[in-house]
Amino acid sequence: MISLETIEREINELENRRDTTYNVCERLSWLYIVRDHLRPTNAGDDKTQFMMGSEFLEAASGVSYVGLMKVLDEHMSALAVVNPKQYQSLIDRIRDLR
Repeated sequence: MISLETIEREINELENRRDTTYNVCERLSWLYIVRDHLRPTNAGDDKTQFMMGSEFLEAASGVSYVGLMKVLDEHMSALAVVNPKQYQSLIDRIRDLR
């Protein structure tokens, strides 16, 4: 069986080539599919893959959405009192996501 490391190495080599042809793109697309299939997910859910990076995103990955929103709502209420400008900025950014 091909290892994930071998696939990653080949992807890196192809991505760093100067001659991006349709054949290279096709090869990359298949490698991306295989890599994503072999990569383990935290909760068996593809949505959790994007939730990696910061400490916050890792902690929030795979938890109950309702529970997470309750915790964030409590802290947003405190932020509104302590730093109203930052609170309003966050509210505006969230509304802009619609």
